[in-house]
Amino acid sequence: MLDDDERTVLEETARDLARDDPQLVRRMQRGWGRGDGRGRRVAVTVVMVVLVVGLLWLELPGQALLVVMVGIGFLLAFGWQPSRWVPAVLRPDEDEPGT
Repeated sequence: MLDDDERTVLEETARDLARDDPQLVRRMQRGWGRGDGRGRRVAVTVVMVVLVVGLLWLELPGQALLVVMVGIGFLLAFGWQPSRWVPAVLRPDEDEPGT
C-alpha cells in the first residue's frame, strides 16, 4: 500500500496528466479491449479460416460449414455488419425508378 505522501504525489501526477492529455485519460478510463471490436473480429476470422481449411483438408465439409456458421455468429455479436461488405454493384440504386 502507498503511504499518504506517495498517494498525494500520485494524485497530483494524475491531475497534471489529465490536464495535459485528456485523450489519454479517456482511453485509460475506457480500458483495454473495449474498442470497436475490430481486433476480436480479426481474431475470430483468422481462427475460423484456419479451422475451415483444416477441416476441409481432413475431408469434413459438414463440420467446416458448422464452423463458418458459428464464426459468423461471433462476428455478428462483435458488431460486424455484412451490409457494409456488399459491393455497390449488388445494391439497388436509389435513383432507379421502381426500387
